[in-house]
Amino acid sequence: MILAKEQRIGIGILLGIAMVAWFAVAFWPADEPVLPAPPSPKRSWEQRKDSIRRADSIRYAQWAAEREQRYDSFRIADSLRRIELKQALKQRRDSMRRADSIWRDSIGIPFIPRVKKDTILDLNHCDTAELQLIRGIGRYTAVQIVQYRERLGGFYSAEQLTDEVFGNLSLDTLLHHFIVDTTAIRTIPVNTASAERMQRHPYIRYSQAKAIYALRRKKVRLRSMDDLRSLPELSEEEYRKIAPYLSFE
Repeated sequence: MILAKEQRIGIGILLGIAMVAWFAVAFWPADEPVLPAPPSPKRSWEQRKDSIRRADSIRYAQWAAEREQRYDSFRIADSLRRIELKQALKQRRDSMRRADSIWRDSIGIPFIPRVKKDTILDLNHCDTAELQLIRGIGRYTAVQIVQYRERLGGFYSAEQLTDEVFGNLSLDTLLHHFIVDTTAIRTIPVNTASAERMQRHPYIRYSQAKAIYALRRKKVRLRSMDDLRSLPELSEEEYRKIAPYLSFE
């Protein structure tokens, strides 16, 4: 089939257009994908802080709940311990009272009830049982008074109880129950006693005992308390306190 000149030109134009279209599709650069913009540092930090706050809130709530549980268990355990301790103390007091009663019965000591509050006792001769006859003095206090009397060698004044032994004793309510026999005081022979013997007295420190001993060796014999006034180790108050407990025979 022979085509006319115009037809051949038309076909050539069509083929040219097709080739141009093919080259355009094959070699035209593809459009790059549009990526989302990266988050700003400030927005990222805000999100991180929010997550930290939520985590901290959860942890704090858990810690608070655990603490409340521990506190409740501690209160319950402490209440039980207190109850058990009270019961144990009560049982111990009861057993001590029974044992004391049995001991008194076994050696024939009668139970002595409290007597009137105008009881008068000689502080240098009364024993613990007699001291307990006074309202306000129990067994422990009575034992302490007798033990301190033995260390002193006797009391020269009832006020020594409040000044040196039991500061809670009231002059108005307790001390008027006592009289003091000063002839019962056991004195320390200054001219023959050693420094160790003198310093065992509650009123005499070791440095004072050494000073008295050295003065005695220097003077050979001490004759009265006036000989001790020259010692710098003794203040006037200490001089007054130890005077009843020293003898110069």
